[in-house]
Amino acid sequence: MKFIERFDKVLVRQVVLYGIIGGGSALLDFLLFTLFVRGFGLNEYLANAFSIHAGIAMSFLLNSRFNFKKTDRAFFRATSFYLTGLFGLALSQGILWFGMFLSVDVLLTKFISIFFVAAVQFTINKFVTFNR
Repeated sequence: MKFIERFDKVLVRQVVLYGIIGGGSALLDFLLFTLFVRGFGLNEYLANAFSIHAGIAMSFLLNSRFNFKKTDRAFFRATSFYLTGLFGLALSQGILWFGMFLSVDVLLTKFISIFFVAAVQFTINKFVTFNR
């Protein structure tokens, strides 16, 4: 039972910290996206790609050091995290397209997509990128 209690506490801590770090990364992503689209008139898909790359980099650095506390195998972990981020980018692009197809405001669609993509990415990062 102690193992399960410890595992539960570790998992809850990781989810909460992932959420906090992800929130900061998502905020950076969202602010850059808004700046690129509304400030510079950049195409939504190009703006999304740029803003997500910034969020991925910030999230990896903070998660590897402070959340999962895994700084070994840096190349593997960074590559895995980045590929997971690119998968999130593709997922986000699809959600943006679907939102635009339904004539939903692009910023609202982007905001909603962040939560869905974050849940998928946590699962992959927890069990692949930062496993062992």
